[in-house]
Amino acid sequence: MNLLPKEEKFFDFLSQQSDNLTKAAAFLSAAVKKGSLEETDIKKMRDLEHEGDTLAHEITDMLNRTFITPIDREDIYSLANSLDDVLDLLNAMTGRVRLYKLDPRDEYFGQFIDLIDQATASLADAVKHMSDMKRQRRVLDYCIEINRLENLGDALREKAISHLFDNVKDPMLVIKWKEIYETAEGALDDCEHVAKQIESIMVKHG
Repeated sequence: MNLLPKEEKFFDFLSQQSDNLTKAAAFLSAAVKKGSLEETDIKKMRDLEHEGDTLAHEITDMLNRTFITPIDREDIYSLANSLDDVLDLLNAMTGRVRLYKLDPRDEYFGQFIDLIDQATASLADAVKHMSDMKRQRRVLDYCIEINRLENLGDALREKAISHLFDNVKDPMLVIKWKEIYETAEGALDDCEHVAKQIESIMVKHG
Protein backbone atom coordinates (compact mmCIF):
# COMPACT_ATOMS: atom_id res chain seq x y z
CA MET A 1 0.00 0.00 0.00
CA ASN A 2 1.27 3.49 -0.87
CA LEU A 3 1.51 5.68 2.22
CA LEU A 4 2.13 8.60 -0.17
CA PRO A 5 -0.46 8.27 -2.96
CA LYS A 6 0.43 9.36 -6.46
CA GLU A 7 -1.23 12.44 -7.92
CA GLU A 8 -3.16 11.08 -10.89
CA LYS A 9 -4.63 14.40 -12.07
CA PHE A 10 -1.67 14.87 -14.40
CA PHE A 11 -3.30 12.50 -16.88
CA ASP A 12 -6.48 14.60 -16.78
CA PHE A 13 -4.54 17.79 -17.49
CA LEU A 14 -2.56 16.19 -20.31
CA SER A 15 -5.82 14.90 -21.78
CA GLN A 16 -7.34 18.39 -21.57
CA GLN A 17 -4.26 19.76 -23.32
CA SER A 18 -4.43 17.20 -26.14
CA ASP A 19 -8.19 17.80 -26.52
CA ASN A 20 -7.52 21.54 -26.84
CA LEU A 21 -4.93 20.80 -29.54
CA THR A 22 -7.43 18.61 -31.37
CA LYS A 23 -10.02 21.37 -31.15
CA ALA A 24 -7.57 23.83 -32.70
CA ALA A 25 -6.71 21.48 -35.58
CA ALA A 26 -10.39 20.76 -36.24
CA PHE A 27 -11.18 24.48 -36.18
CA LEU A 28 -8.41 25.21 -38.68
CA SER A 29 -9.61 22.36 -40.90
CA ALA A 30 -13.15 23.78 -40.89
CA ALA A 31 -11.86 27.27 -41.71
CA VAL A 32 -9.84 25.93 -44.64
CA LYS A 33 -12.84 24.03 -45.97
CA LYS A 34 -14.86 27.26 -45.60
CA GLY A 35 -12.30 28.88 -47.89
CA SER A 36 -11.30 31.90 -45.82
CA LEU A 37 -9.40 32.89 -42.69
CA GLU A 38 -11.02 35.97 -41.19
CA GLU A 39 -9.71 38.05 -38.31
CA THR A 40 -12.23 36.30 -36.04
CA ASP A 41 -10.68 32.96 -37.03
CA ILE A 42 -7.21 34.25 -36.14
CA LYS A 43 -8.52 35.41 -32.74
CA LYS A 44 -10.17 32.05 -32.09
CA MET A 45 -6.95 30.20 -32.89
CA ARG A 46 -5.01 32.61 -30.68
CA ASP A 47 -7.45 31.95 -27.83
CA LEU A 48 -6.96 28.20 -28.21
CA GLU A 49 -3.19 28.71 -28.20
CA HIS A 50 -3.46 30.77 -25.00
CA GLU A 51 -5.55 28.01 -23.42
CA GLY A 52 -2.80 25.54 -24.34
CA ASP A 53 -0.21 27.78 -22.68
CA THR A 54 -2.35 28.02 -19.55
CA LEU A 55 -2.74 24.24 -19.31
CA ALA A 56 1.02 23.74 -19.78
CA HIS A 57 1.73 26.27 -17.00
CA GLU A 58 -0.81 24.58 -14.71
CA ILE A 59 0.91 21.23 -15.23
CA THR A 60 4.29 22.78 -14.41
CA ASP A 61 2.85 24.41 -11.30
CA MET A 62 1.32 21.11 -10.18
CA LEU A 63 4.66 19.37 -10.71
CA ASN A 64 6.31 21.89 -8.41
CA ARG A 65 3.72 21.13 -5.70
CA THR A 66 3.54 17.33 -6.05
CA PHE A 67 5.81 14.89 -4.26
CA ILE A 68 4.88 11.67 -6.09
CA THR A 69 3.79 11.58 -9.74
CA PRO A 70 2.25 8.66 -11.70
CA ILE A 71 5.10 8.75 -14.23
CA ASP A 72 8.49 10.48 -14.14
CA ARG A 73 8.06 14.22 -13.60
CA GLU A 74 10.51 15.07 -16.39
CA ASP A 75 8.36 13.01 -18.79
CA ILE A 76 5.22 14.89 -17.74
CA TYR A 77 6.96 18.24 -18.16
CA SER A 78 8.40 17.31 -21.55
CA LEU A 79 5.11 15.91 -22.82
CA ALA A 80 3.15 19.01 -21.77
CA ASN A 81 5.61 21.31 -23.51
CA SER A 82 5.76 19.19 -26.65
CA LEU A 83 1.96 19.25 -26.98
CA ASP A 84 2.13 23.02 -26.58
CA ASP A 85 4.78 23.23 -29.32
CA VAL A 86 2.39 21.66 -31.85
CA LEU A 87 -0.32 24.18 -31.01
CA ASP A 88 2.18 27.05 -31.26
CA LEU A 89 2.98 26.00 -34.83
CA LEU A 90 -0.71 25.78 -35.79
CA ASN A 91 -1.28 29.27 -34.41
CA ALA A 92 1.77 30.67 -36.21
CA MET A 93 0.83 29.02 -39.50
CA THR A 94 -2.75 30.32 -39.32
CA GLY A 95 -1.55 33.87 -38.66
CA ARG A 96 0.93 33.77 -41.53
CA VAL A 97 -1.61 32.58 -44.07
CA ARG A 98 -3.72 35.58 -43.11
CA LEU A 99 -0.73 37.96 -42.96
CA TYR A 100 0.58 36.86 -46.36
CA LYS A 101 -2.92 37.13 -47.88
CA LEU A 102 -2.73 33.54 -49.14
CA ASP A 103 -5.74 31.58 -50.33
CA PRO A 104 -6.37 28.82 -47.74
CA ARG A 105 -8.16 26.79 -50.44
CA ASP A 106 -4.73 25.82 -51.80
CA GLU A 107 -4.83 22.10 -52.58
CA TYR A 108 -1.63 21.13 -50.77
CA PHE A 109 -2.34 23.29 -47.75
CA GLY A 110 -5.71 21.56 -47.40
CA GLN A 111 -4.03 18.15 -47.54
CA PHE A 112 -1.54 19.18 -44.85
CA ILE A 113 -4.32 20.40 -42.57
CA ASP A 114 -6.20 17.13 -43.05
CA LEU A 115 -3.09 15.15 -42.02
CA ILE A 116 -2.59 17.40 -38.98
CA ASP A 117 -6.25 17.01 -38.03
CA GLN A 118 -5.89 13.22 -38.11
CA ALA A 119 -2.55 13.24 -36.27
CA THR A 120 -3.79 15.42 -33.40
CA ALA A 121 -6.90 13.24 -33.04
CA SER A 122 -4.67 10.17 -32.72
CA LEU A 123 -2.50 12.03 -30.20
CA ALA A 124 -5.54 12.83 -28.09
CA ASP A 125 -6.60 9.17 -28.17
CA ALA A 126 -3.10 8.05 -27.15
CA VAL A 127 -2.91 10.52 -24.26
CA LYS A 128 -6.42 9.60 -23.11
CA HIS A 129 -5.43 5.94 -22.63
CA MET A 130 -1.96 6.48 -21.14
CA SER A 131 -3.16 6.05 -17.57
CA ASP A 132 -4.38 2.49 -18.28
CA MET A 133 -1.31 0.31 -18.71
CA LYS A 134 -3.60 -2.56 -19.73
CA ARG A 135 -4.25 -0.65 -22.95
CA GLN A 136 -0.58 -0.19 -23.82
CA ARG A 137 -1.04 -1.92 -27.19
CA ARG A 138 -3.83 0.47 -28.13
CA VAL A 139 -1.72 3.49 -27.20
CA LEU A 140 1.18 2.20 -29.28
CA ASP A 141 -1.16 1.65 -32.24
CA TYR A 142 -2.17 5.32 -32.09
CA CYS A 143 1.53 6.26 -32.06
CA ILE A 144 2.18 4.08 -35.11
CA GLU A 145 -0.67 5.84 -36.92
CA ILE A 146 0.90 9.22 -36.14
CA ASN A 147 4.19 7.99 -37.58
CA ARG A 148 2.36 6.91 -40.75
CA LEU A 149 0.74 10.35 -41.09
CA GLU A 150 4.10 12.08 -40.58
CA ASN A 151 5.60 9.98 -43.38
CA LEU A 152 2.74 11.08 -45.63
CA GLY A 153 3.53 14.66 -44.62
CA ASP A 154 7.16 14.26 -45.69
CA ALA A 155 6.09 13.03 -49.12
CA LEU A 156 3.48 15.78 -49.42
CA ARG A 157 6.03 18.48 -48.62
CA GLU A 158 8.29 17.31 -51.45
CA LYS A 159 5.36 17.14 -53.86
CA ALA A 160 4.00 20.55 -52.83
CA ILE A 161 7.33 22.35 -53.06
CA SER A 162 8.10 20.70 -56.39
CA HIS A 163 4.74 21.93 -57.68
CA LEU A 164 5.58 25.44 -56.48
CA PHE A 165 8.87 25.58 -58.36
CA ASP A 166 7.39 24.09 -61.52
CA ASN A 167 4.16 26.07 -61.73
CA VAL A 168 4.24 29.30 -59.70
CA LYS A 169 5.96 32.22 -61.44
CA ASP A 170 5.76 34.80 -58.66
CA PRO A 171 8.92 34.28 -56.53
CA MET A 172 7.34 35.93 -53.45
CA LEU A 173 4.41 33.53 -53.65
CA VAL A 174 6.84 30.63 -53.87
CA ILE A 175 8.67 31.85 -50.76
CA LYS A 176 5.45 32.34 -48.79
CA TRP A 177 3.88 28.99 -49.61
CA LYS A 178 7.17 27.15 -49.11
CA GLU A 179 7.30 28.54 -45.57
CA ILE A 180 3.70 27.49 -44.92
CA TYR A 181 4.24 23.97 -46.26
CA GLU A 182 7.39 23.54 -44.17
CA THR A 183 5.64 24.84 -41.05
CA ALA A 184 2.76 22.41 -41.62
CA GLU A 185 5.19 19.52 -42.08
CA GLY A 186 6.99 20.73 -38.93
CA ALA A 187 3.72 20.43 -37.01
CA LEU A 188 3.47 16.81 -38.15
CA ASP A 189 7.10 16.27 -37.11
CA ASP A 190 6.22 17.61 -33.66
CA CYS A 191 3.21 15.27 -33.47
CA GLU A 192 5.54 12.37 -34.20
CA HIS A 193 7.94 13.66 -31.53
CA VAL A 194 5.11 13.59 -28.97
CA ALA A 195 4.17 10.07 -30.10
CA LYS A 196 7.76 8.90 -29.55
CA GLN A 197 7.72 10.42 -26.07
CA ILE A 198 4.51 8.54 -25.30
CA GLU A 199 6.01 5.30 -26.63
CA SER A 200 9.05 5.79 -24.42
CA ILE A 201 6.86 6.41 -21.36
CA MET A 202 4.74 3.32 -22.03
CA VAL A 203 7.82 1.11 -22.44
CA LYS A 204 9.36 2.54 -19.28
CA HIS A 205 6.26 1.94 -17.17
CA GLY A 206 4.75 -1.06 -18.97
